[in-house]
Amino acid sequence: MNQTPPLPAAAPRAGRPAAVPAAPPVIDMAVLATRIDESLDVLRGTYAPALGAGGGWYHELARPEPGTTATALGLLAFTETGQPFEHFDEGLSLLAARQTASTDALRDGGWSTKTSLGMPVVEATGWIARFLARARCDLREDAPDLRRAYAWLLHNQNPDGGWGSLRGCPSRVWLTCLALRALSQLNPYEPAVDRGVEWLTADRTAHRPAWGPTPAAGPTITHTAFALVTLAEARPGLRTERMLDAYDWLLGHLDPEDDDTWIETYDVSPHGAGAKPVWRLALWHYGLPIALHALLRDPRGPHGPTVARAFRTLARGEITAPRWSGYPGGGRTSLWTLWWRLEGLVALTRVPLAGAADVLHWLPDATVVQRAHARERPLAALLPHRRRPDPAGFARRHWSALLLGLVCAASAVGVTLGAWGWRDFWLSVILPIVLTSVDESVKRRRPRDPPVQENVR
Repeated sequence: MNQTPPLPAAAPRAGRPAAVPAAPPVIDMAVLATRIDESLDVLRGTYAPALGAGGGWYHELARPEPGTTATALGLLAFTETGQPFEHFDEGLSLLAARQTASTDALRDGGWSTKTSLGMPVVEATGWIARFLARARCDLREDAPDLRRAYAWLLHNQNPDGGWGSLRGCPSRVWLTCLALRALSQLNPYEPAVDRGVEWLTADRTAHRPAWGPTPAAGPTITHTAFALVTLAEARPGLRTERMLDAYDWLLGHLDPEDDDTWIETYDVSPHGAGAKPVWRLALWHYGLPIALHALLRDPRGPHGPTVARAFRTLARGEITAPRWSGYPGGGRTSLWTLWWRLEGLVALTRVPLAGAADVLHWLPDATVVQRAHARERPLAALLPHRRRPDPAGFARRHWSALLLGLVCAASAVGVTLGAWGWRDFWLSVILPIVLTSVDESVKRRRPRDPPVQENVR
């Protein structure tokens, strides 16, 4: 059973932002650094030692007993930000102690979750293997055996090229992405990566460019963004019309003001459909930062206004206060909230200043990046311009003053030509002056109506 959030009822034309931004597309790098530091401080404050060896985190940060996936994510947060962590070795010890050892190649080298009845699954093994690869722990004697984890991912790939929780379970988009992200860090030339990419990109058309939880399911922002992030990592040079269509779909359906938090749940039967034991697993999705991460990898360059609005939403939100739809404990503080937001913000710090064909304009107090598709346009045409004069609007707003000016000019002409005297001149302008003064006073006291903005979703 999948708990899939409904997509917006209507979307703008592909490749266009969902709404006109109310503020300039600004990203304050000081705020970005502060939010990252706050996330790491939360992790330092919630680290807990294990009853046996090592220590780490549970996905509900308030709980004291560490889990393997949450511990790998916590350590990965420090790895991705380049920050030291005083309990890094203890976290490695916990992961090493809980790596499955078995004579069965389908079980040896993987990790289980709290609800998988001790059987290793992709939901845990994919994250832990990716962390170990990113942290370059393959040569450490106290680290888990990365070669066995690598072999577990290969042995548990389904014949169709995708991954389920373990071999034989139906392939799912999210789990395939987890395995591909780990394998592409371990060995991007592994043939299993090619088969996984083929499974992920199969049946993509111009009318169906996005992804859902399964190949037959309706598309979601979360799965489409995660698939695009995975493909950008697994095959950085892959640029097809179908992928560009998927980026346009994501940009057209994303609401940068919506966190898009929800939980995908499904049943797992390790011995085939209908066989027991059966357990239920849950994937915690936080769509906005994943979408931000994906849009930053658009081969045509990020869409600045949408990225800035997404950053503004993430920067003003609470780090550990998710609104998880479909979960009875939605008020609990979750490591997934912290991790997804942190990964999106870290990706933002790594955006290159300019692409290969862009043009940089180094001004005394600013730097302007002119994108490749607009390199033939003059710089002045790309910069914001002042509003053009609006004579009709000015006349509507100040008609009384203009009328007074016209009466005064006509009266002055009459005095000059001798048609009437100065006394008549002053008597002719007193009443218009009074009316104009009253009209302008009323305008200043009357509040202006706020501009109406359409929020097309």
